[in-house]
Amino acid sequence: MRVTIKHSFHTALFLLLISLAGASYAQVPQIERDALVALYNSTDGANWTDNTGWLGEAGTECSWYGVTCSDGNAVSLRLQSNSLSGSIPAELGNLTNLTSLSLDNNSLSGSIPAELGNLTKLTGLYLYNNSLSGSIPAELGNLTKLTGLYLYNNSLSGSIPAELGNLTNLTSLLLNNNTLSGSIPAELGNLTNLTGLYLFDNSLSGSIPAELGNLTELTVLFLRDNSLSGSIPSELGNLTNLTDLSLVVIPSVGASLLSWVI
Repeated sequence: MRVTIKHSFHTALFLLLISLAGASYAQVPQIERDALVALYNSTDGANWTDNTGWLGEAGTECSWYGVTCSDGNAVSLRLQSNSLSGSIPAELGNLTNLTSLSLDNNSLSGSIPAELGNLTKLTGLYLYNNSLSGSIPAELGNLTKLTGLYLYNNSLSGSIPAELGNLTNLTSLLLNNNTLSGSIPAELGNLTNLTGLYLFDNSLSGSIPAELGNLTELTVLFLRDNSLSGSIPSELGNLTNLTDLSLVVIPSVGASLLSWVI
């Protein structure tokens, strides 16, 4: 009887260890592995600062540098300040379980793929301090769980998509230091959880939407270094939580410039 119990214990322990090993090295779905490999190949992975584990055999993906998994899926990809160069591949949009994507502080160029709009579980998208160009995809308006959208310090052009007004969970929207043009969408007034709105140092024109007066949680509003014109909406007086405000608006003919500079 004693031998039988001992044998059963060892068998159970062996099976448990096998189970834990399998959990530790469970392979992510092939489509996710392919997306990670595409990123590596598209951004000169061989010359990243740290590429530990990348392109390892199937089942090792969750141990690759910067990749975090949960329940057999990649849920976080953090490769900031890691010497990535080249472009962001469209395949990254297949990592549909990601909650955080950090590719900031690299040397990425090319456009932001519209396919990133498929990452509907994202709460943070960090692409700042790169050399990205082209327009901001309207599809980013699908990322309704985002609390932070950081696209500043790139070379993005075109207009700010009105669809960004769908991102009602945003607390931080940083689009500054690009070459964005056109008017500020009135739809940004839907972002009532915003505490920081940074649109400065672009080529935005037209008037300041009165709807920005709806953003009563704002503590920072920076619109300077654009080509905004017209009057400053009285509705901005609703922003009683502001601690930092910077506006430069071109006045009407005959008005004093000084009174329009804050």
